[in-house]
Amino acid sequence: MSYSLQEIKRDLEQLDVRHFYMKYIVKSYNWYFSEVLNIPETELLQIIDEFKDIVSSNIGVSFNNVMMVGSGKVGYSLSPKKNFKSFQQNSESDNKSDIDIAVISQDLFKYFWDLYRKAYSVKYNRVYSFISREIYRGYINERNLREIEACRKEWNNLCNNSNRLLRTKLYLKHDITYRIYRSWEDFEEYNLNSIESMKEKVTIDAI
Repeated sequence: MSYSLQEIKRDLEQLDVRHFYMKYIVKSYNWYFSEVLNIPETELLQIIDEFKDIVSSNIGVSFNNVMMVGSGKVGYSLSPKKNFKSFQQNSESDNKSDIDIAVISQDLFKYFWDLYRKAYSVKYNRVYSFISREIYRGYINERNLREIEACRKEWNNLCNNSNRLLRTKLYLKHDITYRIYRSWEDFEEYNLNSIESMKEKVTIDAI
């Protein structure tokens, strides 16, 4: 089962923010597995569990603290900056989409925040301006981890095997990116704020 953009926009108008969050972000519906990998609905929960098991066991977090998010999860981006951009299935395109994975772990968040501080150097000033805003909101983006050598090495040690298995066992075809959240509260707040912004946009467009 997949939801059309019209259905998503209708739900944004009709559902309150938390119900929309539960339906599209938290529950097991997964557009990428259904529409790109063509997993039958009867096998979908098993594949989602295998996905979570691969990531959680290799990165060292709880099984329940791993989620696919973004346009791979829904089919369209719910980020206000991307304005319902559809998932780009052509993996050779310059505009290709990534598989976005959220990892919720206070320990992992603190570990890399400590590494950031220890690795501080003026040559990373540009990156730290992004990092500081992220830390304030309770998350760390993988792309910024990779900008700092000490963090990049540690992160690669954690995610390389996970990425390899996701490609070889589950046949994920697109680049994989991660975001580490400090807590479920931070994850929820980030998503609820994004959904609220998109809800306002849909309402204005409908006027």
